[in-house]
Amino acid sequence: MSVSDEKSTMDDKSQPFASLDGRKSSLIDGEQVVAVGSLQDADEALAFLENHPRAAEIAEQGNAILEDEVQRRRLVRKIDFAIAPLLAAVYFLQYLDKTTLSYTAVMGLRTDTHLHGQEYSDLGMLFYIGFICSEFPTQYFAQRFSRLSLYLGVNIMLWGVVLACHAACTSFAGLAICRTLLGIFEACVAPILVLIIAMWYKKEEQGRRVSWFYVCNSLTQIIGGAIAYGASFSNSGFASWRIFYIAIGALTIVMGALVALLLPDSPVKAKRFSDAENVAALLRVKDNQSGTQNAHLKKEQIWETFRDTRVWLICLSTVLTSIPNGGISNFSSILLTTFGYTSQQALIMSMPSGAIGVVFVLLSGWLSDKWRDRSLVMFICLLPTILAAAMMIGFDPNGVPQNKAALLAASFLSGTFGASFMLLLAWNTSNIAGHTKKVTTNALTLVSFALGNILGTQTFQTSQAPGYIGGKIAIIVTLGLLCFVIVGLRLMNDRLNKLNQQKLAGMSEEEKDSLREKMAFADRTDRDNVFFSYTH
Repeated sequence: MSVSDEKSTMDDKSQPFASLDGRKSSLIDGEQVVAVGSLQDADEALAFLENHPRAAEIAEQGNAILEDEVQRRRLVRKIDFAIAPLLAAVYFLQYLDKTTLSYTAVMGLRTDTHLHGQEYSDLGMLFYIGFICSEFPTQYFAQRFSRLSLYLGVNIMLWGVVLACHAACTSFAGLAICRTLLGIFEACVAPILVLIIAMWYKKEEQGRRVSWFYVCNSLTQIIGGAIAYGASFSNSGFASWRIFYIAIGALTIVMGALVALLLPDSPVKAKRFSDAENVAALLRVKDNQSGTQNAHLKKEQIWETFRDTRVWLICLSTVLTSIPNGGISNFSSILLTTFGYTSQQALIMSMPSGAIGVVFVLLSGWLSDKWRDRSLVMFICLLPTILAAAMMIGFDPNGVPQNKAALLAASFLSGTFGASFMLLLAWNTSNIAGHTKKVTTNALTLVSFALGNILGTQTFQTSQAPGYIGGKIAIIVTLGLLCFVIVGLRLMNDRLNKLNQQKLAGMSEEEKDSLREKMAFADRTDRDNVFFSYTH
């Protein structure tokens, strides 16, 4: 062995992660290219790997885990069990807490709190106003907070307290305050869950993992409907809807405490994993080219986010899918009563719709990963809801049901579109890089979600009861337009992939390998990384 070869071998052992250090330049077409200026600018994973006192030891152990199929699968299972149940429980409670208004509307809330005219619709809107006002502040504060799980857990406990306070309300004013505060504390949830999925999983695994927590929207319809149905038979002097709010609020507070204690923050900070497992988890997602976290707010990444046409198309898609959501989530039980069912029957009838939603969400997540195609699966999810809205108009044009069975079937199918928003979240997970850009994009997406839901609550006007023809037409129009926007997003992602391939065509394989490694944890945005691959 030559002296230079021996020195290279010694360097590899003493600095096993040197190839990932973007501060060291790579020679590309005769020019020195630096991926990142400092560890502060880089992803936190790079600092963890570079500065670890046992770097050589954990590098060897981490690579051993990845090279052994049994150990690799065991690691993925450990990640799943540490993260998935908690994310699912959080999203379940968030959706249940948000939609309690729909359940309690037919349990006596509107009568006991003396709601009149559009006040019920306004309560649905106020939740999302609080949501919009706090989305950007809460996301940027979460980025700077050292413990993401603690920040999320505290917010969950706070909204649990607010939810329980609904039981003390006797007027529109009290409910309005509670609904607005509920939106403020719930605003952080979905973006943080999406960031966690992006940190721990490969792109081809992310659709399924997002579906594992998003499916809880549909499970909420089943379990929430059953709880509300049972509570509606209460004969105590305390109103059943008040009991419902107190019980769900207490459960939410407990879950917040569990999240703060048990949810791993990131592969760098996961105390329930060994250092070798943390290294293996990081190296496993290296090819995503999107890193894990960076606590520093980068103004240039915010600016890029606002200049990225794809981000605005995602926002438009989110608005278009959220308008039906705002209407259906708040008026589903009321619509069933207009079809000829009693209030108690309406509560139990939401359960089959939830079961159909479970199937669509889980199947969509699995198919989108298997086919590596989010957009095609979105079309499959949208069509049944468009058909359901058309059936509601056809068989109930003026609030006089003409076919009760057909209207019930339409109600069951009306929620399949929800899986499309899940796929939009998965699209963000797979197609955005740069931590500040991810945070900003997720915040914009959720602001769009709230805006769409506000518009959705207003499409169902009291003046149009019991037919609510405007709300049903809005579902068809918005989801129809969404189909065209999805096509535009797919074409744009394909074009960006081709442009990246053209830029790489002039590099040698050695140059590509060198720079690809250094870009993996450089915290560069997707538009600033030629090795980034967009999922269509």
